[in-house]
Amino acid sequence: MDTLIELLETSSKTFGANPALLIKPSFRYLVWSYADLWKDSGRVASFLQEKGIEKGDRILLWGPNMPQWVLGFFGALRAGAVPVPLDVRSAPDFVSRVVEQTEPRLAFVSRASQQTAPRDLPSDLSSVSLEDLDQQVAGFSTEPSAVNVEPDDLAEIMFTSGTTGDPKGVTLTHRNIVSNAQAAKKIFPSFTSDRLLSLLPLSHMLEQCGGLLVPLLGGARVVYPVSRQPSLLFKAIQENQITLLLMVPQGLQLIMNGIEREVERQEKEGTWGAMHRIAPRIPMVVRRRMFGRVHRRLGGKLRCILTGGAFLEPDLARKWENLGIPVVEGYGATEASPAIAFNSLPRRVLGSVGRSLPGQEVRIAEDGEVLVRGPNVTPGYWRNQQATEAAFEKDWYKTGDLGYLDDSGQLYLRGRKKDLIVLANGQNVYPEDIERLLNAHPAVTEGVVVGLPAEGGGGETVHAVLLVNEPQLPGDAIREVVGEVNGNLADHQRISGHTVWHQEDFPRTPTLKVKKALVLDHLKEVTSQSSESPAIAPETATTAHIDSLVQLVGQLAQVPVTAVEPDKTLGSDLGLDSLGRVELLSMVEQELGVYIDESLLGPSTTVGELQLLVAQQAQAKGVTLSFYRWPLTAWCINLREAIHHAFIFPWMSTMYRAQASGLENLHSLKSPVLFAINHNAIQWDSLLVLKHLPRRWRRRMAYAAAAEITFGKRWLGILASLLGNAFPLSRDTAIRPSLEYIGSLLDRGWNVGIFPEGAQYVGQEMLPFQTGTGLLAVDCRIPVVPVLLVNQGRPSRRWFGLPGREAISVRIGRPLVFSPTTTYAEATEQIEEAVRSL
Repeated sequence: MDTLIELLETSSKTFGANPALLIKPSFRYLVWSYADLWKDSGRVASFLQEKGIEKGDRILLWGPNMPQWVLGFFGALRAGAVPVPLDVRSAPDFVSRVVEQTEPRLAFVSRASQQTAPRDLPSDLSSVSLEDLDQQVAGFSTEPSAVNVEPDDLAEIMFTSGTTGDPKGVTLTHRNIVSNAQAAKKIFPSFTSDRLLSLLPLSHMLEQCGGLLVPLLGGARVVYPVSRQPSLLFKAIQENQITLLLMVPQGLQLIMNGIEREVERQEKEGTWGAMHRIAPRIPMVVRRRMFGRVHRRLGGKLRCILTGGAFLEPDLARKWENLGIPVVEGYGATEASPAIAFNSLPRRVLGSVGRSLPGQEVRIAEDGEVLVRGPNVTPGYWRNQQATEAAFEKDWYKTGDLGYLDDSGQLYLRGRKKDLIVLANGQNVYPEDIERLLNAHPAVTEGVVVGLPAEGGGGETVHAVLLVNEPQLPGDAIREVVGEVNGNLADHQRISGHTVWHQEDFPRTPTLKVKKALVLDHLKEVTSQSSESPAIAPETATTAHIDSLVQLVGQLAQVPVTAVEPDKTLGSDLGLDSLGRVELLSMVEQELGVYIDESLLGPSTTVGELQLLVAQQAQAKGVTLSFYRWPLTAWCINLREAIHHAFIFPWMSTMYRAQASGLENLHSLKSPVLFAINHNAIQWDSLLVLKHLPRRWRRRMAYAAAAEITFGKRWLGILASLLGNAFPLSRDTAIRPSLEYIGSLLDRGWNVGIFPEGAQYVGQEMLPFQTGTGLLAVDCRIPVVPVLLVNQGRPSRRWFGLPGREAISVRIGRPLVFSPTTTYAEATEQIEEAVRSL
């Protein structure tokens, strides 16, 4: 197995129908098996070949983690093309330079990347939406034309620096990547029982190797979350019983912060601290029992956390180890595909990044730089011979990191050789890129960018030190300068703090280079005297009643609450990066009980706009819904069926003379499906439909019922759950829990019956369908079966003085299937028309 194509083909044959990739874009999970992954990637390759893509052509791959990203990646490889992955948050200028260098023939883009796409892209560069990729290629052959791909052929070009100056593309061959994945699997094997949550960008080699290729080698399943908000991550971990997490240290800290905030909320800090003091003295299995509540929140199956990309604070690692969750740290570089060294699960040395992987060699140069060579090391940089020669000492790659090896071969790192800033989330920032923009600003004489230690350790923050043209320039004007510069930077490059230099010039070398070490030393000594101190400012607020949201923002941004003004932006003004904003939303949900979708916030969102969002969501909090689980159990299914046949169906036969038509439309269908039923014919319409459905559909049927009416009285809700497997659907504002419950039912193979009119008026004209019908049909990607009940009235004749039975027609139509590109309104209109026309 020497190519990525062979890797995928072998896994598809070995693991076949096993789930490989999962995502929950709305209310239910979409699943690709290993066999699906091979077939659909073949369709993508066939699609590309029809577009004229040939061996060696570059394909831009620009979007967030999702199964379609993986399809695009492997599809490009099977067509002989070379993927060029880009972080979805890449700055427009950076994207333009990458496009200029690589000259791609086609771009796979997401809706998120399309919003920030530069305007100067080549007019002939066609783009394909990642979100709709599987649908677009559905009609293409699963077997593309054969392309001869060799192990030493170029597999992909990775632009990792995020630099806006002159980005360097790391070229990686199939042999580079496959050899590294196989070596990593020897150190840390994955199994078919493993379930990994993909959190780091697939445009980075750490996630691509550890979060995709190694799991595929072992037959594991990879789950892609659609949000990084901690509450939603916890939910994804619980729903999928995640066993493995691959994270940068900042992500570990983020989750731990969420756990500890819950401890504080419950006022159990004393117990929490005592348990952590006891934990190191007891076995792992006992620790897991002692912290059982935490493990239940984490799904109960998490066996290990893998981390890399930035320095891991030993104290943070110990906290996780105390919970009974081993933390395995490693080290790598994109140029090494990427893993260079890793601890193993049985041998974890805190503070060390482990031993070199099998097949690689690591040595320390005379100046302390870490050097590496092996089959995983890049042949060089894309069309940049000068950079390639500078990066190698003969066949040894120079990592730029300083470190040492102990007698047992454990590698320890001491820091970066150059001025590269490594953020807590593992992303790299090149100071000269930001300095170039600062120095171009008319108000700035010169700017120096350095990395200051992040609060709590585990990385650095981007800090600018400025010489300004007007020494008395007010602070607001300087903040405007920084804000303008931040507007031209990628999210991770943004300046989070700034200081005006206290002298007429920076300390310099004889060649007039700024001595950044002296600048850093000065900042550490006199931060409290700087015009913009990076340290935590003392609390000076005197107002007795401070808005809770403002307190949360100030706490996270580490500024006085008096500085959290409505017009301040979360990004450039308050220094919250993407993960900082995610943590803020988690705090808002935990402390204020208000859920705000991550997509509604960006670096330019102001405090005032956030306050408005919180206020709107707080007003929208409606009925608190609870969903019974017992109606889905085997005993209840059997009991329900017995009650139906013994009492309900005979009683209904005395009330209605019903005839069903269109049952043949169900013959070729497989569960789950959505039944859309009109609600104006008779009172007991849900039970009548059940009576006339075949048994295999009837036993796996659940009905959405009005939360405010059916479940407004406890006894009525229990009765509806027992007889009709009903669940509450709010008609006011608490709609999301019901939609998520519908998604969970569909994921488990249950069929769902809904009444799209939203209200029941027996004997009246059919009401217009609610647009939520279309939302369910499109987002859940399931067939919709239209059902029309027609009440033909009672016959005029009466027997023995009793009224005759009502004549009811139950008409079942052909199922409707909607493309993901269909709008909710269009889908709703088509469903309503299908029901009316029966």
